Amino acid sequence: MPKFIHQQTVDFFHNQPIAAVALLREVGGIELPRFARATAEAVDATQLTSVEYRADAVVVLRDGSGTARLAVIVEVQLRRDAKKRFSWPVYAAALRARLQCDTALLVICMNRAVGRWCEQPISMGPSGTVTPVAIHSDRLPLVTDPDEARRHPELAVLSVAMNGDHPDIDKAMEVMLEGLNELDRKGAQLYLSYVFGLVPTVVGERLKELLMTASADYEKVIGARYFSEWVNKGLEQGLEQGRAEGEIEAILTVLDARGLDIPAEARERISRCSDLHLLEKWIRRAVTVTSVDELFV
Repeated sequence: MPKFIHQQTVDFFHNQPIAAVALLREVGGIELPRFARATAEAVDATQLTSVEYRADAVVVLRDGSGTARLAVIVEVQLRRDAKKRFSWPVYAAALRARLQCDTALLVICMNRAVGRWCEQPISMGPSGTVTPVAIHSDRLPLVTDPDEARRHPELAVLSVAMNGDHPDIDKAMEVMLEGLNELDRKGAQLYLSYVFGLVPTVVGERLKELLMTASADYEKVIGARYFSEWVNKGLEQGLEQGRAEGEIEAILTVLDARGLDIPAEARERISRCSDLHLLEKWIRRAVTVTSVDELFV
């Protein structure tokens, strides 16, 4: 799994739990209970079940008295994984029992085919079904309405992240920036960092151009002194992390395709590496080594 994309998206919901609310209500069409606040909380299925059951994030809607009204399990799924169809219902049941409120299972998918797989109802046998609310590009098209972007900047950001190859991506990024211009400095930086990390390289470069064009407005939000440095650094970091993830995937794919056994420690060492120069060496070696140990010599 591309860990950078996965972790970036998980962090996004940890920092902006209101995004889960917007997705359920505006995209999923779910009528939510009245609530006073939405918070990302350190509540997961491990508190009632074994350690292997751990949700990516949990957002809880609470009323004015602090009572939980709805718990939203947020899962970021980048590939098909049949085991999830057994573990997801555990998350929902365990969290429902702990907080004594209804639960919703929200699955974020960057790939539409994976999204269509995730949204299929999960049969529980005679007890009924659990139906994930899967969000993917078919359900969250590009936001090109400036008013919608201002009302729901989190939806504008996610739509750009999920539709980076769309022919109208430039228009969507312009609209997204209009929405983000309404936010404070911290919020704008968070959203832009997320987008820089997930969109294709050419889209990231175009976003940088749009930001520089709109610098008069964005300097007010991000700070004139640091604006250019921050944009360049954000793009550079996002592209570098994205490249590292691609190199890691390539190494593991080549080793798997050659039928070489990859011990857990070696897989972890490869997956945690962020040195692009070293990763490039490992890619070249992966084609010829006879064992994974030779990769690190």
